Amino acid sequence: MFRDKNNNGIDSFINNCSDDGCDVTVYQDMNVCVPITVEPYVNMHEAQVECIDEPYIVTSPCNSRNKNGTCRFNLAQKLCIMIPIEFRAKATSGPTSVVCGDISEEGCPTDCCNECEDNVHQRSPFNFYIKGKKIE
Repeated sequence: MFRDKNNNGIDSFINNCSDDGCDVTVYQDMNVCVPITVEPYVNMHEAQVECIDEPYIVTSPCNSRNKNGTCRFNLAQKLCIMIPIEFRAKATSGPTSVVCGDISEEGCPTDCCNECEDNVHQRSPFNFYIKGKKIE
């Protein structure tokens, strides 16, 4: 059932009902915009270290000299380090903005994007809010 105003300004009802009930289909043209935030993150867990072979001394004549009562040398060790890392992402949506168009019984328009191509730099009709502040 639709409520419509006739030429006299008096409400009238357009009744599409049968004895079994009413079947009505309407179409609402609207543009919907929702901001999406994707936050990637990494969880790095405890590293596990395994020693490979035995440690060994790296010979270098420059490092073994006695300087002010100290001795220096190089020690090397081959290691295998396992670092478990998780890569994840979390996606959240923000508040939805809607710009309503015409309502009809005829169906949705098919040329919705033609007007966008003509005005590439037009101001967005959507209202965006970030932490309670309206963004123009």
